[in-house]
Amino acid sequence: MKSSFPAIMLTLTGALTTSAAMAVEDWRNPQVFRINKEPARAFFYSFNDKAAINTEQPWAADNYQLLNGEWKFNWVDTPTKKPQGFYATDYDDSSWGTIAVPANWELNGYGDPYYHSHACFNNDLSFLEGDELNYSMSFMEGKVNYNPVGSYRQTFTIDKSWTGKEVFLHFGAVKSAFYLWINGEKVGYSQDSKTDAAFDITPYIKPGTNTLAMEVYRFSDGSYLECQDMWRMSGIERDVYLYATPKVAVRDFHAYTSLDASYTDGVLRLDADIDNRGSTNASDITLSAQLTDAKGKTVYRKTLSLAALGAGDIQQLGFAAQIDEPNLWSAEQPYLYSLLLTLTSEGNEPQYIRRHIGFRSTEYKDGNILVNGKPVLFKGVNRHEHDPHTGHVVSRESMLADIKLMKEFNINAVRMSHYPNDPYFYDLADKYGLYIMDEANTESHGLGAANQGPYDAAKHIVNKPEWQAAYIDRISNMYERSKNNPSVVMRSLGNESGDGPNIEVTYDWLKAKEPSPVISEQAQLRRHTDTYSQMYAPIQDIVRYAETEHDERPVLLIEYEHAMGNSLGNFQDYWDAFEKYRALQGGFIWDWVDQTFARTNANGDFYWAYGGDMEPLGTPNSDSFCANGLVFGDRTPYPYLWEVKKVQQNIGFALTKDNAREIVVTNKHFFRDLSAYALSWQIIEDGKVVKSKAGISLNAKAGAQQTIKLPKLRFKQGKEYFVNVQVALKNDEPLLAKGHVVAEEQLALAFTPAAPVQTTSADIAISDSNNAITLTGDDFSMVINRHTGLVSSLNYNGSELLKAESHPSFWRAPVYNDLEVKSYESAFSVYQQLGKNTELTSLNVNQLSAQQVEIKLEHALPAIESKYFTTFTVNGNGVIDVDIWFYAAPHKKFGELPRIGTLFELATDYSNVTYYGRGPHENYNDRKSSAFVGLYNTTVDALYVPYVTPSENGHRTDVRYVDFTDNTGNGVRFSAQKTLEFNAEYYNTDDYDATKADHFDRNLHPADLKKQDRIFVHIDYKHRGVGGTNSWGEAPLSKYILPWLDYHYGYRIEPAPGK
Repeated sequence: MKSSFPAIMLTLTGALTTSAAMAVEDWRNPQVFRINKEPARAFFYSFNDKAAINTEQPWAADNYQLLNGEWKFNWVDTPTKKPQGFYATDYDDSSWGTIAVPANWELNGYGDPYYHSHACFNNDLSFLEGDELNYSMSFMEGKVNYNPVGSYRQTFTIDKSWTGKEVFLHFGAVKSAFYLWINGEKVGYSQDSKTDAAFDITPYIKPGTNTLAMEVYRFSDGSYLECQDMWRMSGIERDVYLYATPKVAVRDFHAYTSLDASYTDGVLRLDADIDNRGSTNASDITLSAQLTDAKGKTVYRKTLSLAALGAGDIQQLGFAAQIDEPNLWSAEQPYLYSLLLTLTSEGNEPQYIRRHIGFRSTEYKDGNILVNGKPVLFKGVNRHEHDPHTGHVVSRESMLADIKLMKEFNINAVRMSHYPNDPYFYDLADKYGLYIMDEANTESHGLGAANQGPYDAAKHIVNKPEWQAAYIDRISNMYERSKNNPSVVMRSLGNESGDGPNIEVTYDWLKAKEPSPVISEQAQLRRHTDTYSQMYAPIQDIVRYAETEHDERPVLLIEYEHAMGNSLGNFQDYWDAFEKYRALQGGFIWDWVDQTFARTNANGDFYWAYGGDMEPLGTPNSDSFCANGLVFGDRTPYPYLWEVKKVQQNIGFALTKDNAREIVVTNKHFFRDLSAYALSWQIIEDGKVVKSKAGISLNAKAGAQQTIKLPKLRFKQGKEYFVNVQVALKNDEPLLAKGHVVAEEQLALAFTPAAPVQTTSADIAISDSNNAITLTGDDFSMVINRHTGLVSSLNYNGSELLKAESHPSFWRAPVYNDLEVKSYESAFSVYQQLGKNTELTSLNVNQLSAQQVEIKLEHALPAIESKYFTTFTVNGNGVIDVDIWFYAAPHKKFGELPRIGTLFELATDYSNVTYYGRGPHENYNDRKSSAFVGLYNTTVDALYVPYVTPSENGHRTDVRYVDFTDNTGNGVRFSAQKTLEFNAEYYNTDDYDATKADHFDRNLHPADLKKQDRIFVHIDYKHRGVGGTNSWGEAPLSKYILPWLDYHYGYRIEPAPGK
């Protein structure tokens, strides 16, 4: 679609100034979204003192004044109740309360926060129509005319040194719409709650004390464009401050860098808007630009001048300068230059602006997004702004902590979901190296989204001409603010906003500004997007796209791997595809942090609150759909963040095919060599280090390989060998300390099964009664219930281990990805009580020798019309070999099994756990790349993972043996000739369901579970993967499920070897 930008901007300008003629309120009029608000511009601080330019926070400078703090506040639930004339300087606000600024009202006792994943407040336009405010969404049911209004008052004093200067009032973010008064005079109006709103208040201020008043609306027509998957809250969410500039000042500038065709030499193009807000003409105006490198050396200097600038005029000064062989900026090597702008004019103070810039190019070319000519892989996350205590108010310390964690865990990209974030985060990304996908504050999910089912396109605002100026305004606000940040390598037109003319025109608007890639996930493969960015595309779909004739645009998954609860399965499979096919350029995991709140229950127990916990009881909500982060609300990593780190590491390792004594190291970086790292290796024999070497230098260039030799090794029969490899930093780097491990791998060397060994055993006695079979050996006894065929007692060294009969186990406490699989309840619930409802159909005892007894059992599984056979081969020394056959009824077809194994209920004395298998963190068959085989010592408590909604957790795979012991070392070992899997916790799978039933009227949290007087140990043969493609229907990949088949497996039970 060909767009006429002058016409569009004329419409936009008209919308800014004609609200007085409109009969409907501004906050219900989509054509009114800014009144007397400063035009969008680049974010920067300017100073009148050159010494101040190096500060990150300008509040100490004498031309800035931070207004954060306690403000007077009044809240009403409907606009008809708002206080009249409250903006007057002599208004009596003594009866008002106070509120912190910035803060969300709803977290401070004014109204309630609501969580709904995609419903804003209306799924039609009734809010804009008629005299009443009507709502169609279920969580707003019955709230006619409900639209809380927060009225704020604050005073400030203008320093005498600001006399004769231009004074601006700046709001970082206010949700959703607000009016502003200074000293009783109306200044302006603003929407777009996630970008800056600045007002020139010079005409309204006076010497001494000034009164600031604001009227903030929780909902407005702008809310239709802010329907993101987040908590519905309101208020002033970012900093509020005053600043003063000379009458003649740089109001905006664009420092745009580009590279030549060889990506060697650069061009710096500067365009600066010089504005004279004085009442007289200005003369002798000089703008000087100085570019210095990271060491402070001047690289380029330029002086521009204007002889005169009329009162009220704006003129642009600029230049384009070639910079030979600049150091390039990338997320791997975020090299920054410093650009200092100095503006002087006759009769005015100088103005100093310092901005870090980077030389880099981003372009869509040859079927890829290229950064500095390279088709980089985006190892990204989506990040909402969320704090578990303050909601949408996020501190600078929290932002830095997020970036530090991201760098530690090999994340190189962030999508600003779903709105422009605080400008400080972009500056941190520039400094420390992250690729940013900036995103406009436009989502209309409640009205319908493309590719997510049918919706009435004629009623969707994306197709309505009267909304077009609002769309462009938000795109402009996003673009102008971050246009000087080198970290912003691409821009998104919004999220789940529908697709139509108003999205198309924003694409054209951005492309007219600069050539950086523009993303519209709603566009699919229509012309107004530079990537194919389908959300949550299954692996097989993107592989098919890459392997067949396809559109020239690359796949970039702006959301994938929905990390809700125990999730992020098949992550390695995604990255195997990304690294194999050039047409696939990675993606952004959903998402970074749980949007939960730190709370305590009536018993004083801590829990993470999610949808339904914060709202009035019974309010429709989206439950724990806000808890899908890689980290908890307090930024504690989930176990699967380690999987992200391992899978996305920038160094690969392999053994040469013909020589197990050589490690091939592959540098997967696009720009950085490996000279800053050192490699170490360890030879592991049955979990113990037998040889090691550290401090090996690396030198492979980006994309290259080098080989590391291992010593000659003699492998012992019956022993298992691995080589563990680590690469770590030689020296401190920004945010990362010397010794930080950036990549690691475990490579299998050898395993030769041991020759069979005839073990000596004590004699074993059999006592057979009507009720039980008792086997007694040397410091050992075992009892099998004759009626159930289940082991009811196991005693080693005079201590009873079991608290109840062991029995087959087929069920797990569902993870969220289980619950959303189509027909889960009907297909899987048959397994829930299956292991407890076996029917013994045959029991045979056979004394093989004086030292050995064989017991054969046959159980029917009536619920699935199948059979379960168990053979115990019991030795007098307490060694028990268990052989199990599960026969799936051939005439039936039930769903996949959640697990297949045996449940043992152990006494709590045996809470020390030692195992030889994958660890140290939780792992599953579809999420274990980061969990290396090793010998680990832990406890039952430490195995537990307190997912926000309790579920299956703490699993371990590829286990050779596991010991459960008391503090003296006595206990039991479970082992397998090949491998087994296990869980151990103080809760039974039934506890999760029973506790949910007890708390049917509210959410379930780990704090609601009560520890039992036993340890529930699952010894599994196989366990279903957790999945992760999405959380609303996609099962784990077929290779990670347990289909309806026969299964044969075995394991051994024996006394733990002791300390």
